[in-house]
Amino acid sequence: MPHQIATMIELSEKERQILEEYSKSTHQPMHLKIRSEIILQAARGLSNNAIERNMKLSARRIKTWRDRYSDSREKIAKIEAETPNKLRSAIREALSDEQRPGAPATFRDEQVAAILALACEDPASLGLPFSHWSSESLREEAIKLGIVENISSRQVSRFLKGK
Repeated sequence: MPHQIATMIELSEKERQILEEYSKSTHQPMHLKIRSEIILQAARGLSNNAIERNMKLSARRIKTWRDRYSDSREKIAKIEAETPNKLRSAIREALSDEQRPGAPATFRDEQVAAILALACEDPASLGLPFSHWSSESLREEAIKLGIVENISSRQVSRFLKGK
């Protein structure tokens, strides 16, 4: 099977500066630091295999980010020429993940609202032998009332904190 030639990456001086800043920063997300370093090494002419050895990352990950950045090059160059103040955000966008759907919600909005409404009730008015709700007692009552089939007390706490 013939070797596939890695996509060439050429950077302007300003792009290189921004990517080096990202790769060395202690205040940037780790994914941005890693992706910036992949692009910098690719721009130095390193092969995907060499980058893989240097960074101990999968070849697929390196190829993905090298290709995505290459696909964004035209747009980045245009932004640098026309609106250089937006270059940093264009590079960040090129190195960002695409939105993923994630897992479907476990609880419907109506269920969450009902649990929150229950938390606002006085437990004594429901004939319960305590004056304040705990996450565990709220959980038990929500299941008993049929609001949810099952739920952890930790999830109840998350609802109460608004997360």
